[in-house]
Amino acid sequence: MSGAKPRPPRAGAGPARKRQAAPLDPLLLPVSVWVRLLKAESLITRSLRRQLPDGLTLPQLDVLAQLERHALAAEGQPTGMTPSELTRRLLVTGGNVTVIVESLTRAGLVERRRDERDRRTVRLLMSERGKAVAARELPRHRAAVATLLEPLGEPDMKRLRVLLGRLGDALERLDW
Repeated sequence: MSGAKPRPPRAGAGPARKRQAAPLDPLLLPVSVWVRLLKAESLITRSLRRQLPDGLTLPQLDVLAQLERHALAAEGQPTGMTPSELTRRLLVTGGNVTVIVESLTRAGLVERRRDERDRRTVRLLMSERGKAVAARELPRHRAAVATLLEPLGEPDMKRLRVLLGRLGDALERLDW
């Protein structure tokens, strides 16, 4: 033994470390919130990307999830979605949806079909292979998201959902 005394751990070091909320200038609070939103989104996205199977991206999984939600009409007939409906649901540009759908079509996960009532309209539907991938990957994805948000606890998640919904609604109303 060297006889040296062990050094005490640094203040705030280790897994039990909690952030102390420093008083913020009211003008800096919105920027701080924005930065924390960006950081959380980045860390969540990075973790979720790592858990996807090779060849599948988060935007592709999002398209499969949307198509799964809109798979059947009220009569139980397959309806799928038009590319413009999908664009509105995903909040991305039509060009992005085109690229994502094209890659899913090449992979055999999505099919394009003419609408039976209006032959000018193209509908997007999951292929049988796409349904199998969605059935396997969407529950895994949902479980991974739940695990990542678990530290908040259900009451905080519910509150955060309401607050982010309110923020999203307000931002959508802005006239840019």
